[in-house]
Amino acid sequence: MYSKNKLNITSFPKRWMFFNPKKISNTNYFYKITKKIGVVFFCDTNNSHNFHNAVKPYISWCKKKRIKFIVPYSIFCASNFRAFGILVDLNSHKEKNNLKVSKLKNRFFIISKIHNIKEAYKAKKIIDIVFISPVFQTFSFPDKKPLSRYSFISLCFFFKEKIVFALGGVNEKNFSFIKNDNLHGFGGISNFRKSDE
Repeated sequence: MYSKNKLNITSFPKRWMFFNPKKISNTNYFYKITKKIGVVFFCDTNNSHNFHNAVKPYISWCKKKRIKFIVPYSIFCASNFRAFGILVDLNSHKEKNNLKVSKLKNRFFIISKIHNIKEAYKAKKIIDIVFISPVFQTFSFPDKKPLSRYSFISLCFFFKEKIVFALGGVNEKNFSFIKNDNLHGFGGISNFRKSDE
């Protein structure tokens, strides 16, 4: 677990790799990252026991390499692995659970993905770090329309007191087109896969 009081924005990686530990094919590019890149673990299953077992070797490696990592909403996983932060889906939690999340802010960084202004208002008082998505067209969700330039810039400004990252189709090249004073970096999947090719 990290001390929030001792960290400032310069200590945050500017790039975050979203990684599903259940997909073994992803291993090749995972083990090539350095501590300049953070890892956001996610899984498409609700079975926390299976996720815990699947993610364990990757977290051990992150700790060995001093790589910051974020786990999905699970107090057990976050505490057990001494995670940097917890990724929450505010749309899947009832109001009472959001209050529970806010109480965790003293122990962990609270992170969420935001897709529109409605979600932004819901998240602002709870989260520390935000991934605004989708910025560009993605392979994972080809039918999902990217945010307009105006909407993206507006959301970055809305979260100017938080730590803001772009997500969704972002890579080293196109990141230069969306840079602004309130944007710290970006997260993704395909960008890291391509670097392995």
